[in-house]
Amino acid sequence: MPSKSEKIRILHLVPKFSRGSDTVNDYVSRIDRERFESVLCYLGQEPEEGFTPGIYPVRFLGFRPEELKGFTLRIPLQLRSLLEEEKIDLVHCNRHKSVLYAVLAVTLSRRRGIPIVASVRSMRRSRTFSRRVTNRFLFPRVARILALSEGVRQDVLAANRWLNPEKVRVIYNGIDLKRFPLRSPAHEKEKWPVIGHVGRLVYTKGQSYLLQAFARLVGEYPGACLKIAGDGPLREELQQEAARLGIGEKVRFLGFRSDISGFLRGIDLFVFPSLFEGLGLSMLEALATGVPVVASGVGGIPEVLQGMEAGRLVPPADVDALVSAMKEFLLSGRDSLFDLGKKARKQVEEKFSLAGVARNFEQVYLAEIGSLAERGVMSTMD
Repeated sequence: MPSKSEKIRILHLVPKFSRGSDTVNDYVSRIDRERFESVLCYLGQEPEEGFTPGIYPVRFLGFRPEELKGFTLRIPLQLRSLLEEEKIDLVHCNRHKSVLYAVLAVTLSRRRGIPIVASVRSMRRSRTFSRRVTNRFLFPRVARILALSEGVRQDVLAANRWLNPEKVRVIYNGIDLKRFPLRSPAHEKEKWPVIGHVGRLVYTKGQSYLLQAFARLVGEYPGACLKIAGDGPLREELQQEAARLGIGEKVRFLGFRSDISGFLRGIDLFVFPSLFEGLGLSMLEALATGVPVVASGVGGIPEVLQGMEAGRLVPPADVDALVSAMKEFLLSGRDSLFDLGKKARKQVEEKFSLAGVARNFEQVYLAEIGSLAERGVMSTMD
């Protein structure tokens, strides 16, 4: 166990690399370096363009996508060696596969007392029978489960009824506010209003309902434009639906966008019609940019929008409610939308900053290390 003068060594475990500015990198870079030493580890391969965060070491175990998809015995064996080599005191897992391999690696390791913390960032993670069976083995060996929202927490508990509710704690996502500056006051645009959406093009994101609602909105706002940033398996189907609804020329499918901040600064209203949602990172980014939001009241979304003037909640899959909420905002005019957005930005700063997320994670790390110290478990790890 580390002494009071030693830093606590945390291994942040992720199955595969997505991009350098993802949620995990964002919070790891803000962990207090006076008290903790972080090592970020990806089970998968290093990206061809490389990745150098600069503040903390990064390890890639180098397993191919097909090896990560199934079960590969070499992963926990290699991970066990990493735990011992880096003298890790606690493992923070992101996504199910990393939890599975961390539990196996710690069980096999000489540092068997290492606590494991698992983050759950989306809904319906235990929806299959095999996942529930796996969780029955894994969760008793996890010290703390960190849910992205109260909605996610309740989802985890409902799917794993044997689980002690005190084991599951809520820590909200945070965003890098510097990457999402407040948009400028609206200037005269050729197109008004510009409706925006960000998300993977899949059924659970509800984009079909957005298209239907927008088709009805165009009747009253002939200059309206809908911009959708994101890609996915439903892209062609959604494009065909837009054409059938007679709005093909007014809907722009932009595909993957690396500059989401720039995209958000160019819209007047953000619509998020998800059927299931853990919290909605892109929704938080829109609010931080000062864009009012219409969103489904599912998962953790109400925890963000309830009591927020710049937010409207609607039932999922309800086109009538979407249209009504969008019109309510648009009737107030551009200046009013901008003023509401400024208030939303302040609320996001107060509740969803990355610095606050990092402090919450640190409290969990210290509590779990302290709990083991009280039981004398970690003396065998020195």
